[in-house]
Amino acid sequence: MKSLRIAVQMDPIEKMIVNHDTSLALMVEAQARGHELWWWAPGDLFYENGVIKARARRVSVSFEDGNHYETLEEAVRAADDFDVILVRQDPPFDMGYVTNTYLLELTKALVINPPLGIRNISEKMSILQFPELIPQTWVGRDVQALEAFAKRFDAVVLKILFMMGGEGVIKLSASDPEFRKKAHAFMSAAGREPILAQEFLPAVSGGDKRIFVLVGEPFAALRRLPKEGDFRANLAVGGKAAPGDVEDVDRAIVKAVAPLLKRERIVFAGLDVIAGKLIEINVTSPTLAQELKRFSGLDLPKAFWDRVETMRR
Repeated sequence: MKSLRIAVQMDPIEKMIVNHDTSLALMVEAQARGHELWWWAPGDLFYENGVIKARARRVSVSFEDGNHYETLEEAVRAADDFDVILVRQDPPFDMGYVTNTYLLELTKALVINPPLGIRNISEKMSILQFPELIPQTWVGRDVQALEAFAKRFDAVVLKILFMMGGEGVIKLSASDPEFRKKAHAFMSAAGREPILAQEFLPAVSGGDKRIFVLVGEPFAALRRLPKEGDFRANLAVGGKAAPGDVEDVDRAIVKAVAPLLKRERIVFAGLDVIAGKLIEINVTSPTLAQELKRFSGLDLPKAFWDRVETMRR
C-alpha cells in the first residue's frame, strides 16, 4: 500500500525508555514499512479558525539507547494532513486529556484509539459494566459505606480512578483502628472524584496478567509479578514481566468485553486480569509490547499495523 503519514500524540519523545516503550516499538515498525513519522505532545495541539493544528516534528526512530530519535523537521501542520493519528500519551486522565479528545474528534484523520472511545471506556470504571467478571467492587466517597464494604474482606485495595502504573493504589484492612482516618486521607488526596475499592485478591502474589486485544480479538498475554513486599505488579513500581498464555478464562473475558470494544472502535486494548477476574480495560496507551516480543516472539506492533493498514485501504 502507499506510504502513510502518521502522527503520534504522546509524552516527550526524549523521555522514552528505549527497551520498554510500546509507542517507540509501534513507531519503529511503522518506519520499517516506509511510513512517514511525526509526533507531538498533547499541549502542541490547538484549534484555529475551524482547523485543528499541531506543532509537530518529523522524526526517524530506532532502538539505539541514547540515540533513539532524530528530528528531521518541525512545522505547524493541520491534523487533517495525517492519515493516522495514534493517541499514546499516558494518564492521568484529567480534563486536559478529555479536552484534547474533543479537539481530535474534529479531524478527518483515522485516530487510534478513537477519542470518543477513549472517553467512553474509563479504564477502571468501565469494568462495572461486567459485574459477573470482576472482584467485589465499591465506588464512591462515603467513608462509612466504604468501611461497611471493607469489613466483608480481610483487606481491600483502594484506587484513585484516573491514574496509571500503580500510582494512587493502597491496601487497607477494616480491622485497622485508623481505617476511617486513612480512607478519608486517601479520598482527600484523590480530589473531588470518587474512589474505587475492591476485595484484595491474595492470588496477586503470583502476578496479574495483561491480555493484549486487537480489534476485539485476544492476541497474546503476559504476566506481571510484583516485587517482594509489594502487592502491585505494575512495572512502573518495580514489577517484572514474565511469560503468559491466553487461557480459556481469558478468552471468555475478552469475548464478554469485545462488544464494548468494537462498539467504541477500539483497535488496541490491554485487559488486566487477576485470578480470572477483570481489573482494568486499558485503552489510552496500553504497554508491554516489547516485553511480549522478548518472552514469546509475538510481534504486536506488526500485527497492529497489519490491521491499521487494512483499515486505511
